[in-house]
Amino acid sequence: MRCAPLLLLLLSAGDAAVITGACDKDLQCGGSMCCAVSLWIRSLRMCTPMGDLGEECHPLSNKVPFLGRRMHHTCPCLPNLACLRISPSRFKCLPEFRNEDVFF
Repeated sequence: MRCAPLLLLLLSAGDAAVITGACDKDLQCGGSMCCAVSLWIRSLRMCTPMGDLGEECHPLSNKVPFLGRRMHHTCPCLPNLACLRISPSRFKCLPEFRNEDVFF
């Protein structure tokens, strides 16, 4: 039988963990960031960079600042990019196609 490694964090009664970058709303984060759900602790939201070229995104996470609490772990794409479908269930930040980009 194989044993899985176990990581245990012990804190004494007077100690506390401090998480930097924690937030509740986008307005608490700096420029080019949003307040997204942590991948590790769903109840925690952290200031996260906006999606750059080629990074995964969520099509419904497209507004900054978002006035409520975000429900996704990704931020919208940077302003010059769009969250485009690359397969039935995957989206990436890519240059937005515009009619003026087409030359005949």
